[in-house]
Amino acid sequence: MPKIKGHVPSRINDKTFSPKRTASVWKTIRFNLGPITISSFKAYCLINLTLFASEILRSSLDPVYGSIPASRYHGIATSTALFAACSTSTLWKGSSQDWARTLALTALGASFMQIYLFRYSGTLGPIAGPLISALITTVPIILTCGITAAKELTQAIEKTARRGTSQKDRVPGSSIARLLNGVLSLTAYREPKIGSHLLLEWLRTKGLYSRIGLHYILATSYACLHTSRYHLLLIPPTLQIALFNSYFPHPYSNHILNTTLHKHGYSLIARQESTTGYISVLDNLKDGFRVMRCDHSLLGGSWIPPAGYVVRVHEPIYAVFVMLEAVRLVQPEPGIRRSSDDENALVIGLGIGTTPSALLAHNISTTILEIDPVVHAFATEYFSLPGNHTAVIQDALVFVSDRQSNTSNKEKYTYIIHDVFTGGAEPLPLFTVEFLQGLKDMLKPEGVIAINYAGDLSLPTATRVIFTILSVFSPHSCRLFREEPAPAPSPSPPSLSSSSPNSNSPPPDFTNLVLFCLATNPHQAHPHARNQKPFSFRPPVAADFLGSQARAEHLLPRWEVDAESFLHDGRKKGKGKGKWEGGVIRAKDVKGMEAGQMESARGHWRVMRSVLPDGVWENW
Repeated sequence: MPKIKGHVPSRINDKTFSPKRTASVWKTIRFNLGPITISSFKAYCLINLTLFASEILRSSLDPVYGSIPASRYHGIATSTALFAACSTSTLWKGSSQDWARTLALTALGASFMQIYLFRYSGTLGPIAGPLISALITTVPIILTCGITAAKELTQAIEKTARRGTSQKDRVPGSSIARLLNGVLSLTAYREPKIGSHLLLEWLRTKGLYSRIGLHYILATSYACLHTSRYHLLLIPPTLQIALFNSYFPHPYSNHILNTTLHKHGYSLIARQESTTGYISVLDNLKDGFRVMRCDHSLLGGSWIPPAGYVVRVHEPIYAVFVMLEAVRLVQPEPGIRRSSDDENALVIGLGIGTTPSALLAHNISTTILEIDPVVHAFATEYFSLPGNHTAVIQDALVFVSDRQSNTSNKEKYTYIIHDVFTGGAEPLPLFTVEFLQGLKDMLKPEGVIAINYAGDLSLPTATRVIFTILSVFSPHSCRLFREEPAPAPSPSPPSLSSSSPNSNSPPPDFTNLVLFCLATNPHQAHPHARNQKPFSFRPPVAADFLGSQARAEHLLPRWEVDAESFLHDGRKKGKGKGKWEGGVIRAKDVKGMEAGQMESARGHWRVMRSVLPDGVWENW
């Protein structure tokens, strides 16, 4: 063929691009792709709605088991069930409409079954409990929805296969269908915590989150997608949820919940869903104390003063919160006492406000950094947190990062109190080198930080956290104190015949460990004092106690811990990378360490069950 200007030679037969052939291909794509695309979109929306339901069922376990145990097997169960449903849908009888009619009943039945299983949480424990709940409640919804979605797409493929004019004209549509089916299965396997998790977080921030209420909304959504006369059966349980379910927050359900809690010696004062979980305030009717709860953790508690009895600060029920106030007693140099004229403090993690209330009573300008607005509101209303403080409702990571990048705001603090705990385990992002270094930079030269670590000291995670703190502030600047004496060593070694895989591991040692660290290393200025303690505590006087018996007994730390064991174990984790490099926790290490927090979460669950009865945790 001669070369013609503007014409590019091609080895492809020109008949391939004939107008007739092109029109036939586009006609086939139009016939096949349209229904398949619509069905794929419906199936995709249905799966995302079910993943949302799965996330709600998981979050409903948090007040009973804690977020870490509740999430342990949930993602695996969800992904496996959904992938299996999409892959084996052709083996199940019935059309997509037949399966869709059962979705609403299945969803509501799962909600009732989950609530029923709560009462056995004390027997099942934090491992078997969430797993059994997922198998009985979450997996049936996932299977039903996955089969419905896959059948919806398969029926569209079969329908369009009959619309093509010839076999070769059906190829584009059927190929696209196979591709979409593969994408659907892959999405089902990979998605459980993406869109659904983000939507729940958004609802929490907008104050629209209600776990049991969302159960009802999901069942209603399923019923609206595929109507059926069988959905009339949803009316009685819906009325039961709206009127008589104690887990659904409204004034009458509070009365129903208190009827149950009174049997266990407790009374509900207030409750609300918030950004960090289910927050409630409870009174102990027998011993006379009040606690604040967040999911399956206690944020603190105080004794209720007798009627007409005026106190400067409330008496805490836990000694660790009083120990944190000893940051005021730290003396960098013997005999030196700070002037209170320009003292200020930053408290990270409010709880019920025990420590900041005491600092304010000592006329120390205090900034409270708390991520949850409901915690701050409840501490103010029900635990008498004074109003003369600066409240910053923000993620501590964002706050510290902004301070490091903002050159115009370089405020320094005399004292920093680091007291955070979440989900049944330590929040590792707040114990990284980067975060702790940011706190150190915010201390005045004579400043002191008190860090409360709550966890099992026998676990490797505790070693790395404490090793990281000592690496940032220097072991020559810190002293460590337990909340209570260390447990006595086991009188005999573990039995070699023990069937437990961890029989040679040290026994659990769940406690609060407070680390007091100076902003500067005193041994740099006085090398001759290297074998001495980095600082001492001045003897407290009556004014330090604020008229509190708990402070008179527990303000001065007593049970000191030698840091050398943590330093030795931390250096071993370094694997020869340098004195402080290997064992420390950096921001990039957090994701890989989260799986190791399960053991600590189990220990925390057992401790919480020993503090409050099972019935109080199960009825939220």
